[in-house]
Amino acid sequence: MDSSGGARSGRVALFTPLPPSQTGTADYAADLIPELEKLVQLQVFERVPRNFKPEKFDAVLYQIGNNPFHAQIYDLALRHPGVVVLHEVNVHDLIRDMGKGGERGYFREVVYEIYGQELESLPEDGLIEPGPQARGFTMIRRLLDRSRACIVHSRFAEEQVRLRDFQGRIAHIPHGARVRDLDGGAYRERLGIRPEDPLVGIFGYQRPDKQACDCLLVFQTILDKLPAAKLLVAGLSHPEVPLDERVKELGLQDSVRQLGFQTLEDLDRYIAACDVVLNLRSTTYGETSGIQTRAFGLGKTVVLSDNGANQELPDEICAKIPVDKLQNRVLVECLLWLLSDRKMTMEIGCAAQQWVATTSLWEAVARSYGDFLFPSRQASVLADASDRRLDPRFLRDYVRGWSEPQTDGWRYLEAHTSRLIKTLQMTPRGANDQRILEMGCYLQITPALRELRGYGEIRGCYLGAGGCKTKVVQNQDGKTFECTIDLFDAEMDTFPYPSHHFHTVLCCEILEHLHCDPMQMMREIHRVLKPDGVLILTTPNVASLRVVHRVLGGHHPAYYNRYPRPFRSGELAPDPGHFREYSPTEIAQLLSDSGFVVLRIETAPYSETPFAEAGRVKDLLEHGKQSTLLRDDCIFVVGRKAAIPKNRYPLWLYDE
Repeated sequence: MDSSGGARSGRVALFTPLPPSQTGTADYAADLIPELEKLVQLQVFERVPRNFKPEKFDAVLYQIGNNPFHAQIYDLALRHPGVVVLHEVNVHDLIRDMGKGGERGYFREVVYEIYGQELESLPEDGLIEPGPQARGFTMIRRLLDRSRACIVHSRFAEEQVRLRDFQGRIAHIPHGARVRDLDGGAYRERLGIRPEDPLVGIFGYQRPDKQACDCLLVFQTILDKLPAAKLLVAGLSHPEVPLDERVKELGLQDSVRQLGFQTLEDLDRYIAACDVVLNLRSTTYGETSGIQTRAFGLGKTVVLSDNGANQELPDEICAKIPVDKLQNRVLVECLLWLLSDRKMTMEIGCAAQQWVATTSLWEAVARSYGDFLFPSRQASVLADASDRRLDPRFLRDYVRGWSEPQTDGWRYLEAHTSRLIKTLQMTPRGANDQRILEMGCYLQITPALRELRGYGEIRGCYLGAGGCKTKVVQNQDGKTFECTIDLFDAEMDTFPYPSHHFHTVLCCEILEHLHCDPMQMMREIHRVLKPDGVLILTTPNVASLRVVHRVLGGHHPAYYNRYPRPFRSGELAPDPGHFREYSPTEIAQLLSDSGFVVLRIETAPYSETPFAEAGRVKDLLEHGKQSTLLRDDCIFVVGRKAAIPKNRYPLWLYDE
């Protein structure tokens, strides 16, 4: 399709699936295109042409979803970098199903996701356990590394993109919707459902994370109190979701209506026929559901999971269900309440429509696209100001402002300036209702976790014999910061926090001090993190250029290898020295064994003083045909909590 017109500025190529392709991005494009072509000179490509010439366009947009409909578009986005539109921050299914290069090709993508390097440039031994990875292993890094800019639909997705170290421009543009009032009565008749019967609808492709089988169990319980209730499931089922079998096993044939893929017209009418739309998701990958936004625009009450981007929605426009062991019990009570009170569902649905009208109409979405693709000078200035808080120079001055010159803290800061700055840059942005734990808390970057990263609750911890203490620091401008610091032994004690308590944990320069049971610390970090919570871990790199140089000179290789001086009665016990240092490949294995999906690993200096012998050591490694990558002094790793810890005593770390 080709749009042209003198009033429209900017030539834009849009690569996207279109209806009747059975993917939500096709439906999204069908609604976006009519509005976007009013603003720009738009050419839409459903298939990749043989000789595409990107230089003919001012901007190239690639819609990327996590299914085979996007395979050609994904390949083109790698060859011709442009603006990628991510409908979820996960393309694992897409890459796995593309099957390029077989098992070796898949392993190449796994390695690139973690290390940001090609497989051939790294020593293969110990990189990561080969074989299929968890679905939460998102495989998004290569696409982001090849993209100039990125569009997402939520702040949650934006933060997930930043966690992959994406340095380009990011736009947070809400998923679009239309406000409409449709009569679904005729579609109830099609299903043989009376107007007065309570009707719950589940729509779209039923992947395992949508929990359709769990919803059947909940619905079975609801029938005990509302025997006239009906459940509609409209959409194809994933091979791992045996809906037909479960309906029969539970004896729900008379109360459940199952339909296949629906056209947009039929989909909207079936949504309009429902009293409540059920749209659970766990785990979430930053997706914003097109079904959900359509239901909002149709004035329907949506029940959804209280996670990911859904936490950004106003409470009055939907019903949010906690993602925990009480989920099904809460869901039963919530549905009984809503299905017994149509006045309440109408009130919530009206609020949802009003929210769509003020935030998410397709006209406004298209304008946001235009403003992002062709920004004004004023918009660029505002964007630069918003990014200033992650600028290294700003962070350096900020952190130094909380340390008193010529003290031990100041000297430590001078030796670790680069590490502290990078740690802050890697830390996910928080919110007022989110908690972060800083382990080994020196109160040097701790104030920034609130003021610059936005966390509402900051907790510190340090090695000690139990209890806690409150510490107050003051910066050079007279501003004060107070933090409670808990005292315990991270590798011997149970952490004094409830399970699923923190959104983020910083474990910086702790691991190398542990001498007894490091997996105990990793298991406890996993426990206290919320589902999909993030761990930032730093530790010295035992494979660094500096270490190689020391070994070649006949010295001890460890970054820190001295004993603490003995202490006398009445003195505080000295901090323990380094017991074991790790390589980047060991850190990848440590997180994997502890139940984390590794989002990225990299190395960087501790201080701003360069290592003088770096060039000479690199030359030597290259001469010996050894990798020179991941050789800086400090390892940085970002991991996301996934499955339960799977290997309590890994053989590479513990004796039998």
